[in-house]
Amino acid sequence: MIDMNWKAIFLAGVLTGTFVGLLMTVISHIPLGHDSDGNLITVMYHWQSALLVVIGIPLMSAFGVKKIAKMSGCCEPSLKHLIPVAYLTFLIPVLGVSFGAPNSNLETLATIVMLGAIGGIFWSIPFVLWSMFKSRNNEPESEPEPESESAAPASVHVGNVVQNITIKDSVVMGDVGHNQE
Repeated sequence: MIDMNWKAIFLAGVLTGTFVGLLMTVISHIPLGHDSDGNLITVMYHWQSALLVVIGIPLMSAFGVKKIAKMSGCCEPSLKHLIPVAYLTFLIPVLGVSFGAPNSNLETLATIVMLGAIGGIFWSIPFVLWSMFKSRNNEPESEPEPESESAAPASVHVGNVVQNITIKDSVVMGDVGHNQE
């Protein structure tokens, strides 16, 4: 698995939160028909479809961000980061605002998407801090690099002088000059 830096974790969290907000605004307004009074019924009207929305939107966001990031080649975020960020963003800022939204105009829907992005930022911070902490503990203390098994010492005879040459990973090291006195 690729070890991601804090910027990639932060970006993946922001994108996950944004997708949570975007999917909530789009999916929760899918019409299913009208009730007996003529009011519009959406997917949040029945408990079965509402449960699907509550489970599905965060999962779709997390898996979508992972797939998009992998396809673009920028990074490979972990679902261990994305799923908690998606669910926490869905539960805290997005779901409450969606239920309390005064209307369905474009400004309100854009606010829900923006709050999803802010939630993604907020809930990504613990993962970013953990990544920064982990990377600081894994830095080596400027130790000399050990010789690899592929290093092949060899002796070259130039005239009456023997020169030592070590070939290591296609790099020639050692005294290879022609300084004869």
